[in-house]
Amino acid sequence: MHYHVPGTPQSQVLYQADPYLVQQLIPLREHLQNICSRFMNQRVRVQTIDGLVYEGTIVNCDRGLLYLRADHPEWYGRSYDDFIIYLVLYELLVITLLLLY
Repeated sequence: MHYHVPGTPQSQVLYQADPYLVQQLIPLREHLQNICSRFMNQRVRVQTIDGLVYEGTIVNCDRGLLYLRADHPEWYGRSYDDFIIYLVLYELLVITLLLLY
């Protein structure tokens, strides 16, 4: 539903998610949230649906975002040690636990 408040400019909906897609994404987001919560403070490799690969330690997972402390911040053009990358959960393709030997 779309409301107009008198005295404000009209707005135009540019995008609205398909309700069926939303019904599919919510359980997926919750499932990934549970996985990330179980492996908090663990080293992982994450691949996105765009093929980008990140390695780091899961430091938080909240509201559909995965927060990853990068193992090698210089790979991302950063020179400091505590570089946090945030990734949208529904854009993740693979999460691999990296075991220490």
